[in-house]
Amino acid sequence: MIKVIHVISDTNIGGAGTVLLTTLRNIDRSRFDVKVVLPYGSKLIPRIDALGFTYICTNGGADKSFDLGAISEYTKIFKTEKPDIVHTHAAFSARLSAFLAGVKVRIHTRHSTFAPRKILTRFPLRNICGFINNTLSTQMIAVSESTKENLTAMGANPKKIEVVINGAEPLREVSDDEAGELRNTLGISEGDFVVGMSARLEEVKGHIYLIEAAKILRDRGMENLKVLIIGTGATEQMLKEKTEELGLSDRVIFAGFVGDVAPYIKVMDVIINCSFGTEATSMALIEAMSLAKPAIATNYGGNSFIIENDKNGYIIPQKSAPNLADSIEKIMSNPGKLADMSKFAYSKYICRLTGKIMTGRVEKIYEDGYNQRCQK
Repeated sequence: MIKVIHVISDTNIGGAGTVLLTTLRNIDRSRFDVKVVLPYGSKLIPRIDALGFTYICTNGGADKSFDLGAISEYTKIFKTEKPDIVHTHAAFSARLSAFLAGVKVRIHTRHSTFAPRKILTRFPLRNICGFINNTLSTQMIAVSESTKENLTAMGANPKKIEVVINGAEPLREVSDDEAGELRNTLGISEGDFVVGMSARLEEVKGHIYLIEAAKILRDRGMENLKVLIIGTGATEQMLKEKTEELGLSDRVIFAGFVGDVAPYIKVMDVIINCSFGTEATSMALIEAMSLAKPAIATNYGGNSFIIENDKNGYIIPQKSAPNLADSIEKIMSNPGKLADMSKFAYSKYICRLTGKIMTGRVEKIYEDGYNQRCQK
């Protein structure tokens, strides 16, 4: 059996934590003995425990990729546990510790996309960054092609990088009665067309462009559009004030934090992604596809892989409310197109984007690394 230790520094449950939980749910326990190292107090702990996996808590490393004080903790754990593989998620200190502890297979997943500063893509810093990544990691996983491009731009060896698109567990089935009750609670009428976003209310998520698109469509006379926004965050007050300023309070619904998003996604006709920063692969888009929801998404990060233009949605330029409005109108005015996109969305999810498919690709990386480095 191959011994694997995952290391994550998150204390909240974000994208990396969600991917980790999905991997744990689907991994073959007959072939892999998996443990998780994470900080005390992490909200991931109860969920990892519920899945039946052993976890080891650290005092250091909480919400920090590099924490000098955590290096000795991680190194001690690795020397004690003697894993065949250490798989890190944004925990640079753990990568360094795995190298120092002599772990033979060291895998690092990059979960985000961001354009590196130009100074990091030029000599000498590009060479330094590349040397560090290539030395500490025997293999790197990029969650999108754009993430791989970011890594190679900073000197990472492309031969060491495997693109593994995130997979997601399907959202639970929601009955028509439950969805109908939620529509009534939210003030959504039977004939309303609902578009929505499920994302932290942060500037880079681009909610403002959805609100501006709603204003454009109202001015075009499209009276039956409703906008459903799920989440909380730093821009919440600004977005609410902008909604009121534009006279859209009867059209834009702020649902706040939602523990179970399934019924909210169910009432949407189309899910929206307006991101223009950090996001590599949108879990919200993939989860919505499990309920056969098409999407309109920006051309940022990995969105263009998940959404095939004119098949299961539309890809639009970043920061463009007019383009978003045009795409919403195209779907609203063509129910047949909406039905075709819904079918394609579900088919693509089942064939390419489930948690089991993603985990299978990760398992193959584990086995290849183990066979190459631990069986010698």
